[in-house]
Amino acid sequence: MAETAQALVERAAAHIQAVGRVQAFADITHQSGAIKDGDIYVFCQDADATVLANADNPKLVGKNLSAVQDADGTWPALEIYRVGHTRGQGWVEYLWPNPQTRRVQRKVTFVLRIDGETVCGAGYYKPNPS
Repeated sequence: MAETAQALVERAAAHIQAVGRVQAFADITHQSGAIKDGDIYVFCQDADATVLANADNPKLVGKNLSAVQDADGTWPALEIYRVGHTRGQGWVEYLWPNPQTRRVQRKVTFVLRIDGETVCGAGYYKPNPS
């Protein structure tokens, strides 16, 4: 699953490079299954934690997620940007609603810096302990 998440983000980054931000963000958000594999999907956000693209939930595009805090006290969108911006790429773990199970689960996300203000990521859900 980790390999799939990373490959999807790298594919999204290549697409952004090839067609530009505006077209790529529209493609990521609106092309059915284009940069998505089951419950692993690409999203992109800016430095303010505003969603620029989301392959799973188009309704999130334009929303600022900086105030979203998980039950562990993590600010996922802020941590995702921090890791991508400061390291260039890396992994972030946090709690997030799984769109397939409709349960909050631990999510592990690969993040990649696209440019000085944009990061994209994709993650997989760990199974909840029984």
